[in-house]
Amino acid sequence: MSDRTLGIVGVGLIGGSVGMAARRAGWEVLGVDAPDVLELALGSGAIDRGATLEQVRSAQMVVLAAPVSRIAGLLADLMPTDALVTDVGSAKGAIVRAAAAAGIGLFVGGHPMAGSQLGGVANARADLFRGARYLLTPTADTRPDAYARVSQFVREDLGAVPTAIDPDRHDLLVAAVSHLPHLLAVALLQVTSGLSPEALTVAGPSFRDLTRVGSANPELWSDILAENAGAVRQVLDGFTEAMRRLEDDISDPAAIERHFSEAGAAYAALGGVIIERSGRNLEIAVPIENRPGMLARVTTLMGSSDINILDLYMEHSDTRHAALVLTIDSGFVEQALAVLRNAGFRAERAASE
Repeated sequence: MSDRTLGIVGVGLIGGSVGMAARRAGWEVLGVDAPDVLELALGSGAIDRGATLEQVRSAQMVVLAAPVSRIAGLLADLMPTDALVTDVGSAKGAIVRAAAAAGIGLFVGGHPMAGSQLGGVANARADLFRGARYLLTPTADTRPDAYARVSQFVREDLGAVPTAIDPDRHDLLVAAVSHLPHLLAVALLQVTSGLSPEALTVAGPSFRDLTRVGSANPELWSDILAENAGAVRQVLDGFTEAMRRLEDDISDPAAIERHFSEAGAAYAALGGVIIERSGRNLEIAVPIENRPGMLARVTTLMGSSDINILDLYMEHSDTRHAALVLTIDSGFVEQALAVLRNAGFRAERAASE
């Protein structure tokens, strides 16, 4: 195989979109799926040819894009392989532990924050990830070169914005910003439709916007929620308490006004988190000891502070010491330096080309 061969296991909406973007970037893309799916994938330009799981073991990179409950088993089935392996599962804790248990030497967990209500490769498109946040979940065992290669693929070939985050923190945050809204849409539709047969006929645009995700693929979402059940329950507990406070304050106009004001401020801040501030990138060099866990510690610090790592590489000074070089948006530099220094790291900055 060529040194730009990508294997995609599961060529649906996400896997097919990865394939289209990768082919546009010059990769040869092999797809692993049912024969009828592969036929559609070939016709839509998502893959160059079909393959078996055994055949993609020798690819340069493998993306596991099957349903999230199947990914742990696929990691075991993929061995032996020297490929760089990543996945797109929406719950990460169990998957990164499964990768370690399977002995995958080069693994970086991933989760693109992009999608569509319409599933299947027939709805895939090459620009699905353009500008979207793409979460990567390094651990203490993640090799810096593996992280750097996946981050580069995400940014340059898929057009997404890679962000490092601890796997368990990922699961909690995604439970709040993705999984909980789907459950709320389901509950709201059930409550409203149960009021009377004509209740939904008077719904306006705001109701439709709020409940749109309630029409998502039932099989897909039952799978996702089961995989992240612990974090979802934790977030549901917080939401239940928030609703109880709203119920207590429902007859107090001043209190309700305060709740809406706080919510409005949070919503306004959302744009500042998603949109890059300056468009100019700088490099930060972080001296570290060359031992397990240091990469994960630094990337987790950045991810937990909502600072995107746009690129990452290592410069070794000797067998025991290295400089971890992070490329970030210049608007976040002072914050990044403060976070690193507060955690005990020395850090310097230099202009990036």
